[in-house]
Order: sequence, then structure tokens, then C-alpha cells
Amino acid sequence: MIRELRVRDGELESSGCWVYAWVADDGVVYVGATALDPDTRTWLHLHHEDPEIGRMRARFASLAEEALDVVALELDEDVDRQRVRHGAVRLFEARGLLSHRHVCDPPLDAGSTPQAEEFVAAIAGRL
Repeated sequence: MIRELRVRDGELESSGCWVYAWVADDGVVYVGATALDPDTRTWLHLHHEDPEIGRMRARFASLAEEALDVVALELDEDVDRQRVRHGAVRLFEARGLLSHRHVCDPPLDAGSTPQAEEFVAAIAGRL
């Protein structure tokens, strides 16, 4: 497989628009949204020393001992990924899919979106 990364004006071009969830055996432990490739964002969660960037490293105490899956959904560029993220957290909570150990940011008052519904349904099928 060949993969091309585009650098323009000294910066890496967007790798899309994503919403992602960290999933444990007992439910979703974190939901995020990013313009980075999900592989890169996951690596930063695991290794970055700044707790605002390495959120899972800083917040989820059993990270090194637990099997987790990161599930990501690519969104269209015109979709508000933060709205999808916060809507998904509320849906996960309402449907009993958030782990009692979750380390999600408190969700903003965001209504559901079709993308949040799609994302939650895909993860519900995995749990």
C-alpha cells in the first residue's frame, strides 16, 4: 500500500474530519473528534506528555493494562465534528453504552445528528 501525505505551506494538510471512540469491554471510555488521521491522534493520546493532547494517557489509569479498541468514523468536511462528538457522548450515555469509568469531557448541549446516530449504532453493534 502506498500512502501520500500532503505538506503545504509548511503544514500537513488535513487527513479528513473524524469522530472516534475508545471502547473497552464494559463500554465507551472516551469520545473525541479530530482533523488528524486517527492513527496519529491515537498515538498522541498514548504518548504525548501534555495532558490536553495525551488525554487518555493522563486520564485513563488502566490504559497500560487494558485491551481497548479505537473506532473512528470519517465525516464529511462540512460536518461540525465537535457537534457530532458531543451528540455521540449524550447518545452513548442515554443508551447505557458509556463505561462507568469513562473519561469523556462533559458534553455540550448538542442535539443528535445523523452522523452521531450512525457512529453510536456502529459501536453499539460491537458491544
